Amino acid sequence: MKTILAMILVLGVWYTESLRAENQVPPDQIEKSETGAAAADSSPAASAAGTGPRMLTDEARNDLIAVLRTESGKQVWFVTQANDQEADSFQFELEDAFLQSGWKIASSSKSTRPLRSGLRVFAAGDELPDHVSVAVSGLRGIGFEVFAGTGYRAFYDRQKEKNPDFSGIELAPDQDFVIVVGSNPPAP
Repeated sequence: MKTILAMILVLGVWYTESLRAENQVPPDQIEKSETGAAAADSSPAASAAGTGPRMLTDEARNDLIAVLRTESGKQVWFVTQANDQEADSFQFELEDAFLQSGWKIASSSKSTRPLRSGLRVFAAGDELPDHVSVAVSGLRGIGFEVFAGTGYRAFYDRQKEKNPDFSGIELAPDQDFVIVVGSNPPAP
């Protein structure tokens, strides 16, 4: 019995460490720009992190659509935390705003492994493409904190080389970014 418990403990520690490595983007590859917290003070977003379900007010939705329309015709990819109704509903609202602004939903999938809470945008290359910057700015502009990291494809490849069992979010060859919708972050 003690051997089984020890194995479960070791597997739990390994799993936690693999998630930590998977969700960590090196600080030198994080986009340097204003945080969503600065924009949140005057935002039209319905509810801030941890104060209830994330949702878009009509004003926030219209503001986001107006910003996203400047890059109409681009593709967007979503990955959302599975078995999380709040994250699923919020992702659906975001997806609808992207669709209404003329973007194409290239993929919308669920992650069966735990994701970090909040909104994350992982860009494949070393810089955020213009349309991705527009999407990040639009989301921040309506009051949501968005972590935006660059160099994700190289990061993923390095992690996979170190550990073939690494289970990060794999980007398709033609995919330049992904919006990751995790659970609602707790209130500060």
